[in-house]
Amino acid sequence: MFDNGKFPGDYVWNAKESFDLQLEALDKQAVTELQQKYYLRNLLISLELHFAGRDRALETDGGSLQELRDAATLLLHDAKAPVSRGYLDELLEDVFVELSSRFLA
Repeated sequence: MFDNGKFPGDYVWNAKESFDLQLEALDKQAVTELQQKYYLRNLLISLELHFAGRDRALETDGGSLQELRDAATLLLHDAKAPVSRGYLDELLEDVFVELSSRFLA
């Protein structure tokens, strides 16, 4: 965790690259619907955990980082809740926009 609730740019951009590469790898694999469901759920939870040390006071009210936290909490408590690929793609984009505008150290 970072002391000031912000993150070095390299940390943020390396995380973005990692998530992009994981989604590219998923696209290249023949996976079942169930495998994809858990893969996407795990990516969303992992995204939240990558930035769990953020200063919540810096979050945009009703913004993507609050939505990410809510979605990750839901997924941790509801094993049946699915994550669509379109939703995850959009959320990833919005999360990194918010991170870059408010959370770079």
